[in-house]
Amino acid sequence: MTNEKIRRFNVLDAVLILFVLLVVIGVWQRTNLQKLFTTEELLESYTVTFEMKKARSTTVELLQKDTMLYMMNGEERVSLGVLTRPVAATAATVYLQAKDGQTVKAVYPQDANEYLLDASGVLQCEGVENGGSFLVGGKMYLAVNQVILVRSETADFEIRITGIEKQG
Repeated sequence: MTNEKIRRFNVLDAVLILFVLLVVIGVWQRTNLQKLFTTEELLESYTVTFEMKKARSTTVELLQKDTMLYMMNGEERVSLGVLTRPVAATAATVYLQAKDGQTVKAVYPQDANEYLLDASGVLQCEGVENGGSFLVGGKMYLAVNQVILVRSETADFEIRITGIEKQG
């Protein structure tokens, strides 16, 4: 008889084999995992609609198709998106309540030089939606009814977000 011990397969051996297998798969899938956590890979096209109230006519005239709009994040300029068409504008209107309780429509007067307009527009944006919230460019939070200060190359103005929809 020989003093050879019969080696049996036990739970610790199974755990070690599983661990080595997971390490090999992890190394093999490393690039895929990096892409999973990179926001640039996740950005999708969205349509963001907005409105402006009582904007100067000279500002509204600057907002033509393909105008790039930006937001500021501290000192960093973040691209909001590009206008898909010129903004639509009407004379600025305010609804007031008269003494008798009736609602009265008041339109701001227009003169030859400058007047106030209510405007609406549509932006083509790149962003990420996560759990019902939207991050434009993967960086800045946007929400419906949010009022934000935006910039173009020629003007600064406030808009109110009226809709955010993922494109087709």
